[in-house]
Amino acid sequence: MRKLITSVLIIAGIFALLSFSVPAYVVQGTETSNTIEDFDFEDYLAIINSIAQTEEYPHFLAKNAQRYDEYKENNPDMPYDIVFAHVNVDIDKEPYADIQPVLDPDKITVLVNKNFVLPSDWEPDDFVELAGGHLMREEAAEHFLLMREAMREEGLNLNIIITYRTYASQRNHFNNAVSRVGLASAEAGFARPGHSEHQTGLAIDVLHKAHDGGLMMNMGFEDSKQFHWLVENAHEFGFILRFPEGYRNLSGFIFEPWHWRYVGIPIAMAMYNEEIPFYEEFYGRYLVQGVLDKVNQYILEQQYIAESEAAAAEAAAEAAIQEAIAAEIAEAEARAAEAAEAAKAAEAEEAAKAAKDALAAEIAEAEIKKNTMPSGSRHFLEGISIVVISAAITVWHLILKKKRV
Repeated sequence: MRKLITSVLIIAGIFALLSFSVPAYVVQGTETSNTIEDFDFEDYLAIINSIAQTEEYPHFLAKNAQRYDEYKENNPDMPYDIVFAHVNVDIDKEPYADIQPVLDPDKITVLVNKNFVLPSDWEPDDFVELAGGHLMREEAAEHFLLMREAMREEGLNLNIIITYRTYASQRNHFNNAVSRVGLASAEAGFARPGHSEHQTGLAIDVLHKAHDGGLMMNMGFEDSKQFHWLVENAHEFGFILRFPEGYRNLSGFIFEPWHWRYVGIPIAMAMYNEEIPFYEEFYGRYLVQGVLDKVNQYILEQQYIAESEAAAAEAAAEAAIQEAIAAEIAEAEARAAEAAEAAKAAEAEEAAKAAKDALAAEIAEAEIKKNTMPSGSRHFLEGISIVVISAAITVWHLILKKKRV
């Protein structure tokens, strides 16, 4: 029985280990936005690194192979991993040349730029109003207020200039810029309607000084203590500098030190730790559909392996249990056989003793009769007694022999 209990405990331990060895989530996404949620992004990156053990570039997508080659020819000094990331989010295409719709604009990680456009009638449904009537999505607003409070504790004030804009408002803003500075200059600093992150409710423009939200935004913000504080700390609150310096040829926008975008703490931290300052590059590495598909496939494969191992362990455990039960049964049968043999031996011994006692009684009785009978009769009886005694002795020996057997 102790063997049986031990086997069951071993099986339970195996199942417990298997339950911790497989991620319990599957990532989903679309071509232009992902739906990563409800799990630790560090686990997601760990899966990407696991895939990288067999694929040098997990974000290599076969469907883009020809475009990778063409982009590499135009950028011969660019490392392949960056080439793949850029092409995966259409940076190789001319701005506004091949516009794709954003299929899931509700996601915190949504990608909106000159190649991906929001629906004209879309707006968030979880607005929170900040000071001055500014609107942001609830999660972004909560983290911005926490960030601004942390700055105030260090004696730094931050002014909100622009948050949410509707599609119509962005159209008016863009047309106004075109009329004032011309199309080329306007497109370097202003997004066309549907292409602005402000419509997502996740972007915010801030300055260290008061401003009316007009065309000229900088006002030396990149040299302020507030800007440097944001560069060093904003990722801890889920914000990234959306249009960093030196990336105009990729984003199509000038350096905007005032424009910050909420992407969630896990991704902002990952971008900071991996020193990837450009959101499109990070998105092209980790968040496009093809990469998500690879992650999903990896998760499903690991689940299949774990389930197969669990099934094998269960079969082995069942066999072990059956073997233990059979051993217990055999042992019990052996004990029963020994007990039966012991009972037979005791019975034989008792029968032999009874026969011996009976024989002794008959001999004694015969002696008495012999002594009281006439001489001739005694001789006759003695002969009879010898025969009887011989027969009794023979029976006794047979009984003892049976006992030994």
